Amino acid sequence: MLYAKIAIGLPVSGPFDYIVPDSLVSRIAVGERAWVSFGPRRVVGYVVDLSKKSEVKNLKPISELIDSHPILSENMLKLTREIAEYYYCSWGEAIETAIPEFLRKGKKID
Repeated sequence: MLYAKIAIGLPVSGPFDYIVPDSLVSRIAVGERAWVSFGPRRVVGYVVDLSKKSEVKNLKPISELIDSHPILSENMLKLTREIAEYYYCSWGEAIETAIPEFLRKGKKID
């Protein structure tokens, strides 16, 4: 089974583990956006890592991938991680300051 670490653009520590459904295993990549359930809401999340293990039980699956290719490069992920640590914000919030608003809202790129 494959798990994705997802950063959420909210002031909460993360990233959070989600199950990658079998239908998405061959398509998912670090740097892509995905729709995920977060509490009672459906939010845009950012795939920041993939793993074959998770210590968390009762995980939710990723609902849907938004992108067909990564929108965030490895360098952009490193930069936003450093920004989050420096400014004491969540990684997802740092990512959202680095991308245009239409991407934050889950709009697809043609």
